[in-house]
Amino acid sequence: MPKIKENSTKYIPSCNSLKIFKYEKSNKYYCCFYVGLKSSTSGNKIISLKTENINNALKTAKQKYHEWFAYEKNNFNTQINFTSDIANPYFKYRIKRYKVADKKENPGDRDKQKYFNYMIKYFEKIDYRDNEQLTIAIEDMVENLRMDKKTDNTISKYTTVLSNMFSYAIKNSVMKFKPDFPKLKLINTSRPSYFNEELNLISKRLTEEYKKTEDKFYLETKDYINLIRSAGFRPGLEPLRIKKFQYRFIEDTKLKEKILVFTLFNTKTKPKHQLTTHPYFTKYIFPEILQRNPTTNADDYLLFPNYPNRQKVYNRIVKIFTRITKELNLYYRNGTTRPIYSIRHTFIKNRYAENPQSLEVIARQSNTSTKMIHRNYLDEDDIMMVEEYKKLYPKK
Repeated sequence: MPKIKENSTKYIPSCNSLKIFKYEKSNKYYCCFYVGLKSSTSGNKIISLKTENINNALKTAKQKYHEWFAYEKNNFNTQINFTSDIANPYFKYRIKRYKVADKKENPGDRDKQKYFNYMIKYFEKIDYRDNEQLTIAIEDMVENLRMDKKTDNTISKYTTVLSNMFSYAIKNSVMKFKPDFPKLKLINTSRPSYFNEELNLISKRLTEEYKKTEDKFYLETKDYINLIRSAGFRPGLEPLRIKKFQYRFIEDTKLKEKILVFTLFNTKTKPKHQLTTHPYFTKYIFPEILQRNPTTNADDYLLFPNYPNRQKVYNRIVKIFTRITKELNLYYRNGTTRPIYSIRHTFIKNRYAENPQSLEVIARQSNTSTKMIHRNYLDEDDIMMVEEYKKLYPKK
C-alpha cells in the first residue's frame, strides 16, 4: 500500500472519520472515511478526489461522503442491520457463555429481553457506522428512560448492555469505534435496616393472612423472610434456588450444639459458598420449614417446592412484603424505602452490634468484603456511630 505524504492529512470534524490526504507519489488528493467491514475489507472507503487544490478537495470530500451514505441509506435493508449485525451475535455469545457456567438464571437472556422489549426501537433502523447517529440514539434512549422515571442506576443497566455489545462488535471487527455515552450519576442508596421487633410483626401478619385466606403461600413467605434474616443470604433468587440436599448439620462437641450449614452454588461472587444460620432459627424455625412439605425429595426446592418458576415466586413475595410493610407503616423510614433486601442489612448490623471485632467473619459469612460492609451497611448507620463513640470516649 502506498505511503501517505507527511503533513498532507486534514480531518473534517463535521463528517465522522472523514479525512483528505495525498500519497507520496501523487499530487492529487484522496479522501477516506469509515464504512464498516461489510462494505470494505479494511472498513474504510478511499476515493480519489482528482484535484490538487485543498479547498476543492475538502468540498469534494464532503460531497462524496454524503453521497455514499445517502446511497447506503437507500439500500439499507441489503447492507446493514443493527439487530442482526450487532445485537444478536452478542446475545448468542453471552447466553452460550453462561450456559457453560451452568447459571440457572442466564444474564444473557435478561440482556436480550432489555434489548427486544425496549432498546430495539432506538437502534434497529440506524446506521451503526455513523457515530453521530449512534450517539443521538443513545441520548434519546437515556432521555426517554428518565421520562419514564427510571433512576440513573437503572439506566446504567441499559447502557452497560449497549457498551458490552459495542465492545464485542469492535472485537470482531464489525465496528471500528464505540460511541459516546451520557454521564450518569450512580448512587448506592443507603437502605435503613429493620428492627427484629418489626420483622416479628411482619411474620405475625403473614400468619394472620394465611388464617384468613388459607393460602399456604403466606406461610412459605414467612419461611423465606425467617431464612434470610437468619444468615448472610442475598435476598432475591439465591435463597429460592436452595434445594434440600444443600443443607447439613455439624456438631459443636464442646457446646453440644447442632450447627445448620447451607452450601450455595453459583453465587454473585464465587461458584461455592457455605454459611451458618442463627441458633434460634436452627432450633425453632427450620424444623417448621421441613414439616411444611414433608414428602419432598433431596432434589426438590427447600422453599416453595410446588412452584417451579423461581422468578414468579420472588415477584409475588416482593409484592406481598411491600403491601404488608406499608399496611404496618414499616416500609418507609428516614425518608427512604425499606425493600426486602433491607433484611440483609438487618442481619449484618445485628451481628456487628453484638461483636464489632467479628467484622471479617461477618463479611465471609455474608459472601462480601469488609469494605463493602462499611460502605453499604455501616458507614451511615447508628450502630457504627455507637461503636465510634465508644472508641472516642472510652469509659475509664
